[in-house]
Amino acid sequence: MVANLFTMFCRISPKLKGVMWKQWYQFLARSYQRKDWNFMNYGYAPLDDRTKIMYLDKTDADNRFCIQLYHHVVCTIDLRDLNVLEVGSGRGGGADYIKRYLKPKKMVGVDFSKNAVKLSNQNYVSNGLSFEIGNAESLPFADNSFDIVINVESSHCYGSMDTFLNQVKRVLRKGGYFLFADLRSKENIDVLRETLYKSGLTLIKETDITLNIIEALKLDNGRKTTLIKKTIHKPLVQSFLEFAGTKDSKIYKKFKSGETVYQSFVLQK
Repeated sequence: MVANLFTMFCRISPKLKGVMWKQWYQFLARSYQRKDWNFMNYGYAPLDDRTKIMYLDKTDADNRFCIQLYHHVVCTIDLRDLNVLEVGSGRGGGADYIKRYLKPKKMVGVDFSKNAVKLSNQNYVSNGLSFEIGNAESLPFADNSFDIVINVESSHCYGSMDTFLNQVKRVLRKGGYFLFADLRSKENIDVLRETLYKSGLTLIKETDITLNIIEALKLDNGRKTTLIKKTIHKPLVQSFLEFAGTKDSKIYKKFKSGETVYQSFVLQK
């Protein structure tokens, strides 16, 4: 039901799309404040046994696949001692992982849901890590403020990708990087690619990670399904199973059929 409603609003108006997504994330952060629910991305899994399994503390093991998506997005750049901004920081798990493991000087998460920002600031207290309320299309930061801007599985909620990219370019310092990953329908991936080209940022690398997303959704299916059925109010369970991309969900089937693709990008100012 939730997935169908959002699909309908996305088709009606970009402005309505942003409003509806904001209300959805406000609801999630207000209604479900579990400290063990730190991520909302689909995850990433290697496709061969030769890939070295990344080290994680025992306390991070349950979120391995979600963390691995962040690792894939940022691993091409050494973040140590840099000023890093995540746009669309959600429940804060990604920014916390980056600060603890990759050691940037400053890690700022910004999100349009004040409830999500409040929850993130409650759950993560660390020197150099902070969360602020802000709109991706009007970032509340000065020009040339950050060495790195990160955006993971968030841009499909925005009303204008062009406006967002203008903001990314504005807040990035010269030579800074935009590290970006998200899903699009197959017919719209070329539109996204063209928008990136027109942004004035230089495309360094593009990777189709759809198969890695599918593999992560398969491997994490049991954990997600159990958690949802145990913690979510019964009338909303099916909607949450759809939202989480479990194996019977429409989004999972669209990834499998190729109707929806997932790409990652490295761009530089």
